[in-house]
Amino acid sequence: MADKCINSNADIAGIGIRVNFYVTILLTALTPENGRTDELLDGIYKNSVINGLSLVITAVVQTMQKQLDLYHAIFVMQILFSLNFVYAYGQRRFIRSNRTDFRMKIFIGVQTFTTMVFTVWLLYVWIKDIDFGSQPSCNHLVKYVIFFADIRATATWLRVLFIIYLVVSACMLLFRFGAILSEHMERLRKRIHATRKEVWHDISGTEPQQSRQSHELRESQQPQQPQQPQQPQEQGNAPEVFRYVTLSFVYAVYGVATLELIVHRNRPNIQPGEDAWGFGQIIAVILILGNLIDIVVALRERYWKETPPGSEI
Repeated sequence: MADKCINSNADIAGIGIRVNFYVTILLTALTPENGRTDELLDGIYKNSVINGLSLVITAVVQTMQKQLDLYHAIFVMQILFSLNFVYAYGQRRFIRSNRTDFRMKIFIGVQTFTTMVFTVWLLYVWIKDIDFGSQPSCNHLVKYVIFFADIRATATWLRVLFIIYLVVSACMLLFRFGAILSEHMERLRKRIHATRKEVWHDISGTEPQQSRQSHELRESQQPQQPQQPQQPQEQGNAPEVFRYVTLSFVYAVYGVATLELIVHRNRPNIQPGEDAWGFGQIIAVILILGNLIDIVVALRERYWKETPPGSEI
């Protein structure tokens, strides 16, 4: 029976989960990157990393348990593709901090791990393609959407296209991982060398005082400047910010629209249950409150800075 052939899976494509990801993507697109919004964007990015990891782990576990079908695997793929827009902010933020923010290092590491697991898992999905999942007899009914046009998900050219893309992505991930590992090993080598040198000087009593004294002398000769309170730096002028936000918003809207079109075009073949508001879906929506609180705080800080004393909220 072709009607309602695909089982519902609220853990992957439930209404609350979709709303959570959509709000996250749109908030990131609509928020300009400047000193006033760093805290808000940091919170969105970190929540996205954790949510993305949870979704990938759920997809991998359900695949191993033969509970995931091709439609829901494609849904996971499309959400992670859309979240790449949010992950790109984390990379820029990490670079702006001169790669010294330890907490951001942890989240970048989690993001990299998620991307590696997701790439390997998705490569397996497209290699299996028509034979993938818990309901292979229904895979020929699954539709994918590219530029608002329906495409059969089991089409050979689509499968080949994704496999090529994933192989290239895997090679780039390996190259990036090797570069990061090499950089950390070089830093570790220099740190060990400096530590050994300091220990040797302490033991032998031959610590080079002359170089240290000359360094202190140079510092004493430099004029002391009074420290000014740091103000949030605005990045770019108004037209550039508007152009960036506009392009980001168009990309985000396209990603959200594509996801909802995939849901809508496949809905005749999916059993009911994914639009029901259960406990898991309500929790997913409640988690958005953290980002909304950050927005209120950012607006309040801006109001306090731009309002003369005495006119408090």
